[in-house]
Order: sequence, then structure tokens, then C-alpha cells
Amino acid sequence: MMQLEHYHSTPIARLRFEANFEQKYKYYIGQDGGGDDPQASGAYIFRPKDVVPIKTDGQVPPMILRGPILDEVHQQINPWIYQITRVYKGKDYMETEFIVGPIPIDDENGKELSTEIITSMATNKTFYTDSSGRDFIKRVRDYRSEWKIQVNQPVAGNYYPINLGIYVEDGSKELSILVDRSVGGSSIKDGQIEIMLHRRLLNDDGRGVAEALEEKVCLDDQCEGLVIQGKYYLKIDPQGDGARWRRTFGQELYSPLLLAFAEKDGGNWANSHVSSFSAMDPTYSLPENVALLTLEELEDGSVLLRLAHLYEAGEHKDLSAPASVDLKRVFPDKKIGKIIETSLSANQERAAMEKKRLKWKVAGPPPKENVVRGGPVDPSKLVVELAPMEIRTFVINFDHRLAAHPI
Repeated sequence: MMQLEHYHSTPIARLRFEANFEQKYKYYIGQDGGGDDPQASGAYIFRPKDVVPIKTDGQVPPMILRGPILDEVHQQINPWIYQITRVYKGKDYMETEFIVGPIPIDDENGKELSTEIITSMATNKTFYTDSSGRDFIKRVRDYRSEWKIQVNQPVAGNYYPINLGIYVEDGSKELSILVDRSVGGSSIKDGQIEIMLHRRLLNDDGRGVAEALEEKVCLDDQCEGLVIQGKYYLKIDPQGDGARWRRTFGQELYSPLLLAFAEKDGGNWANSHVSSFSAMDPTYSLPENVALLTLEELEDGSVLLRLAHLYEAGEHKDLSAPASVDLKRVFPDKKIGKIIETSLSANQERAAMEKKRLKWKVAGPPPKENVVRGGPVDPSKLVVELAPMEIRTFVINFDHRLAAHPI
């Protein structure tokens, strides 16, 4: 049993939130395609036949390391699962690093390994998963809003792809998990979150690849099952406050700082190189709810700029508001001669694309248009407006004759 604490400051008091939770591992035995169910579990299909909890009794005792930057707990869960749990000083989230594999198949059963976080939260069958790292979609176990579902696969039928994260809430707090890669996940029971970490299967699922999901690493003539290493991050927040961490820290996971090192004499290098640089006005920064997705110089000297609003409407009491980006302060030493808004893929102008948009023939009255979008960019003000969840792409041409500093 573990406990994660979160301190939330308000104008009146500093509140303490905590959640007791238990972390476990289990694996699903993949359906082999025989017997009453001809559909095998494989590369494209998750079809569990049974579930086996992984016991840690009798394993190596955990090793606890404490330091000035972080505390760590090292655990050998079993011969093929190792994990390190980290809590950084000054941070209120938990990081778990896992090393899994090779998954044993001596019993001739394919296995699909999941880890689960179990709490006492009353989540009413409801959880939320991201869609392509953007919107968080409400999921209700064994339910579809568009049709009456007949539940034949209570586990696989409630699994969803996760690219950014998954969370549950109970009216007073939220429990969020962010991932460092695309995984599958669900909340199979109230108060529980599980994510799938690794799969090794022995049968083809008949969906096109004509082979089992049996990945191996070979050295000379020795081949073993694949070993994978990854991380996920867990945090609790007061109800309504988890979005800020999911969006802000999610951007850090998606676009981490890239550190580079060189063997040089520091003094000599600093004398011949610029040691710091900011293309943006040093007194200006992008709004907290905006991400710079793309800043790229094209072959003709123009610049491709792509900006994204990180929040959905109603997701956060403050940060779901429309945002504005002042391009004059983003490029203070350049004179923008022309700015063209394009499609997201930047292969056609947005105005031309809108004229060619397909008009679908649908039954019934046309749907109400409730989408809010930022307005056109005034070429004199050069301010980009972004509505919640909006992504906008521009091609910018600089007037080199009028630039304060040439490119």
C-alpha cells in the first residue's frame, strides 16, 4: 500500500489531499484461437482468455534510496519485472520506471502484462482517456452513448488507446496517470486504473500480418523475447485542478528538453560562442495554455509556424479561455511582410481549403455549429487568436529590407 500526498494552496488555507492506493501487476492469457472462440489475441486484437495476478511474496525485499534530489524504491517484482518508483523533492507526482521481459512462454501461453492502480475512489464506472493526445473523452464502462451495447468482452471491450494519459475522479479529487508512449488502458473496476505495458503472443490474430506478436532480440544464434523499458507518472489533485498538470507536464513529456554535451574548455568556448540566445522578446512569453508545435525555416526562407491551444472548453476554470499570441513580440527583431494561414498540414491556404470543403448529404436537420475559432489575423496587429483545442498553422515571410536584424 502506498500513499501520495498533494498540498493545494488557496487564498484561505493550505489544503492537504491524499490518496491511498495499491499497485499490482497481472497478466492476461491471450486467447489462442481454439475451442469455442476462434479469434486469437494478436498484434491487432486484444482477446484475453484468463487473468493471472502476479504475486510478490518471497521475492527480493525492496531497496530504498534517499537523496537530496529524489527518493527511490527499487523492486524486483519477479524474475522478469523490475521497477523503480521515484518521488522528486519539490514535486507532487510519482514516477514509475519499469523494465519488463522477456515474458516467459514456457507454459505455451501468450501473455499481456498490465499494471493496475487500485484506490477506494467511487468513480461510478467512469474514466477519461485522451484522443491523440488532445481531447479527453469520457468513457463509461460497458456503455456507448450512440447505441445499446451488448457486452461480450468485458475487459477488451472497455480498453482504449492512451497516448497522453488517463484519469478518474470521485467529486473531491482526481487521480491521473500520464504515459511516455502509446499504450492501452482502462478502468475495469471502480477506483481502479490499469495500463498495458508489454505483450508476447503465440498466435496470429488473422488481421493481415500473418505472424504472431512474438518479438525477439537475437545476438549471434541466441534469441530471447523482447525487453522493454518505460515510464509512467501518477498524481492526485483536488477536483478540477488535474487538467493543469496533465496539460503542462504532458507537454514536457511530448517535447522534452534536449541536452547536448561537448568536451571543450569552458572559458575558451564562451569567448568564441554566444552562450545564451532568445529570439523572442525577453519580456514576453507564450500564454500558459498555448504550445509552440512547429517553428521551421522552409527552403524559400519563409517560416512555418504552428500554435496550439492546450485546453478544452470547460476543462479548466481559467486556462480554457481563448488565448492570444503577439507575433510582433515573438519575432521582435524581424519585420513580418506577409502572413498566410494554411491547412494544418500547410499544403494549401486555409481560405482556398474552406471553399473546397466537402458538403455531406445527411438525413435530418443540419447539426448546430457550436465550434468557436480564432478570427483572421490583422496584418497590422499580427495577433493570433486561439480558441480552446484550436491548432493554427501559418507561413510567414519576413521583409529583410525592414528587419531590425537580418536573418
